Amino acid sequence: MRKLTMTMLGLAMLVQPVASLAKEKEPKPVELNETELAALQKREIPAGVDVVFRSSISALQEMSYVNINASKDAGTITAETDAKSKLVYNIFWGFGKKKLTQLASVFVEPISPTLTRMSIKLQTVEAKARMGSSYSDGKPVVFAEPYNAFYTEFEKALSVRMAEAAAAVAPVAVVPADEAAATAAAIPAEPTP
Repeated sequence: MRKLTMTMLGLAMLVQPVASLAKEKEPKPVELNETELAALQKREIPAGVDVVFRSSISALQEMSYVNINASKDAGTITAETDAKSKLVYNIFWGFGKKKLTQLASVFVEPISPTLTRMSIKLQTVEAKARMGSSYSDGKPVVFAEPYNAFYTEFEKALSVRMAEAAAAVAPVAVVPADEAAATAAAIPAEPTP
Protein backbone atom coordinates (compact mmCIF):
# COMPACT_ATOMS: atom_id res chain seq x y z
CA MET A 1 0.00 0.00 0.00
CA ARG A 2 2.81 2.36 0.93
CA LYS A 3 4.60 1.54 -2.31
CA LEU A 4 1.45 2.38 -4.32
CA THR A 5 1.07 5.71 -2.51
CA MET A 6 4.70 6.60 -3.21
CA THR A 7 4.28 5.67 -6.87
CA MET A 8 1.16 7.83 -7.19
CA LEU A 9 2.94 10.72 -5.48
CA GLY A 10 5.90 10.37 -7.84
CA LEU A 11 3.60 10.29 -10.85
CA ALA A 12 1.80 13.40 -9.63
CA MET A 13 5.14 15.16 -9.24
CA LEU A 14 6.10 14.23 -12.81
CA VAL A 15 2.77 15.32 -14.30
CA GLN A 16 2.72 18.66 -12.42
CA PRO A 17 5.63 20.27 -14.33
CA VAL A 18 4.28 19.05 -17.69
CA ALA A 19 0.85 20.59 -16.98
CA SER A 20 2.40 23.87 -15.88
CA LEU A 21 4.57 23.96 -19.04
CA ALA A 22 1.48 23.58 -21.21
CA LYS A 23 -0.12 26.55 -19.46
CA GLU A 24 3.02 28.65 -19.79
CA LYS A 25 3.29 28.09 -23.55
CA GLU A 26 0.10 30.07 -24.21
CA PRO A 27 1.29 33.62 -24.83
CA LYS A 28 -0.62 36.20 -22.90
CA PRO A 29 -1.75 39.15 -25.04
CA VAL A 30 0.33 42.25 -24.56
CA GLU A 31 -1.50 45.20 -23.05
CA LEU A 32 -1.17 48.44 -24.96
CA ASN A 33 -0.16 51.63 -23.22
CA GLU A 34 -2.38 54.73 -23.51
CA THR A 35 -0.51 56.18 -26.50
CA GLU A 36 -0.58 52.91 -28.47
CA LEU A 37 -4.25 52.39 -27.62
CA ALA A 38 -5.19 55.92 -28.72
CA ALA A 39 -3.31 55.45 -32.00
CA LEU A 40 -5.08 52.14 -32.62
CA GLN A 41 -8.54 53.53 -31.85
CA LYS A 42 -8.47 56.40 -34.37
CA ARG A 43 -7.97 56.30 -38.11
CA GLU A 44 -8.40 58.64 -41.02
CA ILE A 45 -9.95 56.90 -44.00
CA PRO A 46 -9.67 58.28 -47.57
CA ALA A 47 -13.39 57.86 -48.31
CA GLY A 48 -16.65 59.72 -47.82
CA VAL A 49 -18.46 59.65 -44.49
CA ASP A 50 -21.41 57.68 -45.92
CA VAL A 51 -19.20 54.84 -47.16
CA VAL A 52 -17.20 54.69 -43.90
CA PHE A 53 -20.38 54.73 -41.80
CA ARG A 54 -21.98 51.84 -43.72
CA SER A 55 -18.70 49.88 -43.74
CA SER A 56 -18.43 50.24 -39.97
CA ILE A 57 -21.89 48.81 -39.46
CA SER A 58 -21.10 45.95 -41.84
CA ALA A 59 -17.87 45.15 -39.97
CA LEU A 60 -19.71 44.99 -36.64
CA GLN A 61 -22.32 42.67 -38.13
CA GLU A 62 -19.61 40.38 -39.53
CA MET A 63 -18.04 40.24 -36.05
CA SER A 64 -21.37 38.96 -34.61
CA TYR A 65 -22.31 42.13 -32.78
CA VAL A 66 -26.03 42.49 -32.08
CA ASN A 67 -28.24 45.34 -30.90
CA ILE A 68 -26.56 47.73 -33.32
CA ASN A 69 -27.83 51.29 -32.91
CA ALA A 70 -26.70 53.88 -35.42
CA SER A 71 -27.34 57.58 -35.84
CA LYS A 72 -26.02 58.88 -39.13
CA ASP A 73 -26.73 62.49 -38.15
CA ALA A 74 -24.65 62.19 -34.96
CA GLY A 75 -22.12 59.84 -36.60
CA THR A 76 -22.37 57.27 -33.79
CA ILE A 77 -22.74 53.51 -33.84
CA THR A 78 -23.06 51.36 -30.73
CA ALA A 79 -23.25 47.58 -30.62
CA GLU A 80 -22.79 44.71 -28.20
CA THR A 81 -21.99 41.03 -28.42
CA ASP A 82 -24.52 38.46 -27.38
CA ALA A 83 -23.65 36.52 -24.24
CA LYS A 84 -25.45 33.95 -22.16
CA SER A 85 -25.76 34.60 -18.48
CA LYS A 86 -24.66 31.97 -16.04
CA LEU A 87 -25.89 31.25 -12.57
CA VAL A 88 -23.39 31.98 -9.80
CA TYR A 89 -23.41 31.48 -6.05
CA ASN A 90 -21.79 33.68 -3.45
CA ILE A 91 -21.76 32.63 0.18
CA PHE A 92 -22.72 36.15 1.32
CA TRP A 93 -25.20 37.16 -1.40
CA GLY A 94 -26.64 33.82 -2.45
CA PHE A 95 -27.56 33.00 -6.04
CA GLY A 96 -27.25 35.49 -8.85
CA LYS A 97 -26.54 35.84 -12.56
CA LYS A 98 -23.37 36.94 -14.32
CA LYS A 99 -23.04 38.00 -17.95
CA LEU A 100 -19.94 39.10 -19.87
CA THR A 101 -20.40 41.14 -23.07
CA GLN A 102 -18.27 43.35 -25.27
CA LEU A 103 -19.50 46.81 -26.27
CA ALA A 104 -18.32 48.75 -29.30
CA SER A 105 -18.73 52.48 -29.83
CA VAL A 106 -17.82 53.92 -33.22
CA PHE A 107 -17.74 57.63 -34.05
CA VAL A 108 -17.51 58.70 -37.69
CA GLU A 109 -16.97 62.34 -38.67
CA PRO A 110 -16.16 63.98 -41.99
CA ILE A 111 -12.93 65.93 -42.35
CA SER A 112 -13.50 66.69 -46.03
CA PRO A 113 -15.77 65.19 -48.71
CA THR A 114 -13.17 62.48 -49.40
CA LEU A 115 -11.57 62.07 -45.95
CA THR A 116 -13.27 60.71 -42.82
CA ARG A 117 -12.06 60.25 -39.25
CA MET A 118 -13.23 57.10 -37.47
CA SER A 119 -12.80 56.34 -33.80
CA ILE A 120 -13.66 53.00 -32.15
CA LYS A 121 -13.73 52.17 -28.46
CA LEU A 122 -14.19 48.61 -27.24
CA GLN A 123 -15.22 47.78 -23.69
CA THR A 124 -15.77 44.54 -21.80
CA VAL A 125 -18.77 44.71 -19.47
CA GLU A 126 -19.56 42.25 -16.72
CA ALA A 127 -23.18 42.54 -15.62
CA LYS A 128 -24.26 40.94 -12.35
CA ALA A 129 -27.71 40.53 -10.83
CA ARG A 130 -28.25 39.50 -7.23
CA MET A 131 -31.23 39.62 -4.91
CA GLY A 132 -33.26 41.91 -7.14
CA SER A 133 -30.50 44.44 -7.84
CA SER A 134 -28.15 44.57 -10.78
CA TYR A 135 -24.99 46.41 -11.66
CA SER A 136 -22.25 46.26 -14.25
CA ASP A 137 -18.52 46.85 -14.34
CA GLY A 138 -16.88 47.95 -17.56
CA LYS A 139 -13.24 47.90 -18.55
CA PRO A 140 -11.76 49.21 -21.78
CA VAL A 141 -10.24 46.60 -24.07
CA VAL A 142 -6.49 47.29 -24.00
CA PHE A 143 -5.35 44.50 -26.35
CA ALA A 144 -4.70 44.99 -30.05
CA GLU A 145 -6.36 41.80 -31.33
CA PRO A 146 -10.05 42.89 -31.14
CA TYR A 147 -9.26 46.25 -32.75
CA ASN A 148 -7.27 44.55 -35.52
CA ALA A 149 -10.14 42.11 -36.10
CA PHE A 150 -12.52 45.06 -36.48
CA TYR A 151 -10.21 46.86 -38.91
CA THR A 152 -9.79 43.68 -40.98
CA GLU A 153 -13.56 43.34 -41.38
CA PHE A 154 -13.88 47.09 -41.92
CA GLU A 155 -11.28 47.06 -44.74
CA LYS A 156 -13.14 44.20 -46.46
CA ALA A 157 -16.45 46.06 -46.29
CA LEU A 158 -14.83 49.34 -47.36
CA SER A 159 -13.17 47.78 -50.40
CA VAL A 160 -16.51 46.30 -51.53
CA ARG A 161 -18.27 49.65 -51.16
CA MET A 162 -15.46 51.55 -52.87
CA ALA A 163 -15.58 49.09 -55.80
CA GLU A 164 -19.36 49.53 -56.02
CA ALA A 165 -18.96 53.31 -56.01
CA ALA A 166 -16.25 53.15 -58.69
CA ALA A 167 -18.42 50.92 -60.88
CA ALA A 168 -21.34 53.34 -60.55
CA VAL A 169 -19.13 56.28 -61.55
CA ALA A 170 -17.35 54.52 -64.44
CA PRO A 171 -18.23 56.17 -67.75
CA VAL A 172 -20.49 54.23 -70.07
CA ALA A 173 -19.32 54.11 -73.69
CA VAL A 174 -21.92 55.96 -75.73
CA VAL A 175 -21.87 55.36 -79.46
CA PRO A 176 -23.05 58.35 -81.47
CA ALA A 177 -26.05 57.71 -83.76
CA ASP A 178 -24.00 58.33 -86.93
CA GLU A 179 -21.46 55.63 -85.98
CA ALA A 180 -24.20 53.16 -85.03
CA ALA A 181 -25.88 53.63 -88.42
CA ALA A 182 -22.54 53.31 -90.26
CA THR A 183 -21.74 50.10 -88.36
CA ALA A 184 -25.15 48.61 -89.13
CA ALA A 185 -24.76 49.46 -92.82
CA ALA A 186 -21.32 47.86 -92.96
CA ILE A 187 -22.62 44.47 -91.81
CA PRO A 188 -23.72 42.47 -94.83
CA ALA A 189 -27.23 41.17 -94.77
CA GLU A 190 -27.65 37.42 -94.81
CA PRO A 191 -29.22 36.00 -97.98
CA THR A 192 -32.74 34.64 -97.56
CA PRO A 193 -33.40 31.14 -98.85
